[in-house]
Amino acid sequence: MKSNRFSPLPHPRGFTLIELMVALAISMILMAALASIFAQSVQTREKIDRDGQKIETARYSLDTLSEDIRLAGYYGSYSPPNTGSAPADWTYVDPCDATVSNPLPGWNPTASPVQVPFPIFVYEAHDTGNLPSALTDCLDNYRTGTDVLLIRRASTNSIEVGSADYVASMPYLQVSSCGKDPIDTQPFHAMATATSSDFTMHIRGCSVTTPGPLARVNRLLTRIYFIADCDDCTGAGDGIPTLKMREWGEDNPRTVAPGVENMHIELGIDTNDDGATDAYILSNANPYTGAIGDSVAGMRQDADGEDRWEDVVAIKMFLVTRDLQPTRSYTDIKSFVMGSTTLAAAEDDYRRRLTSSTIKIVNMSARREQP
Repeated sequence: MKSNRFSPLPHPRGFTLIELMVALAISMILMAALASIFAQSVQTREKIDRDGQKIETARYSLDTLSEDIRLAGYYGSYSPPNTGSAPADWTYVDPCDATVSNPLPGWNPTASPVQVPFPIFVYEAHDTGNLPSALTDCLDNYRTGTDVLLIRRASTNSIEVGSADYVASMPYLQVSSCGKDPIDTQPFHAMATATSSDFTMHIRGCSVTTPGPLARVNRLLTRIYFIADCDDCTGAGDGIPTLKMREWGEDNPRTVAPGVENMHIELGIDTNDDGATDAYILSNANPYTGAIGDSVAGMRQDADGEDRWEDVVAIKMFLVTRDLQPTRSYTDIKSFVMGSTTLAAAEDDYRRRLTSSTIKIVNMSARREQP
């Protein structure tokens, strides 16, 4: 009888050198592909984050500018006449003039016609390349070749005469409800005085014998929006272009939004007094000393030969926002068409974005609208 014999187990065998090298090569190819995909994903995510930051910067800047632009020319309950037999004499006032007086520069309630400052003014610098030293001296680190926007209005918050909220020697407006009745001989006070007791306009009870309560006062605001070369300008500065705002009475400008590199503005004017925009023009012919004569092409002039900046009823705003950090291996070759002005490519390693908006100056346009 045959005995059962078992075949020996096969001898275990490993990878050959060639097989190992092939496996390593495939692994390296896969790892390289995964690394490339990961790096591309990181770059894409970074670009999306930076694009979102530029969009948010532009949106916040436009929201801030729009609020002031819409309120430009708001002077409490006083409505300067724009048309008719005796329209107000709207005048240019140097926004860097820190004069404290009674009345304030540009305000004359006893003149005929009454005198009030322009509610809005634009200093165009894209064509001229610079601004007068009188203006740039009060705009710290102004970025050459960018437009400057001046807004004048009253605060929407009023305070009582004699209130602890009154700030001595700051500009305030008080409007009379009595017209030229005996108790009030002028339509308003526009003053910067040491004490609020100088404000004597009334709201009702206009009889000399039984005068009513005093009208409340509104702070008068003069704000200059401009682009600076830096956000933190200590020493050599951080090099981040920034939208800033300089307010009358404050020593230093406030930061509105870092990363805003350029601002261009065009003026929507009403040429037939119906409150609607009839044309868009530029303020680019040296309108720095009062806009006398035909310094702004396309703008009407008043009886004194001054350009009628009170005809500006809308603003077309263009903003270029920039990344706060450079992008490696990137060169910005894009140019931007900002209305009638073209901004040449920077050819550096920062990505940029153009945003625009048209903003209606509600107070100036609504006063002219016909039923």
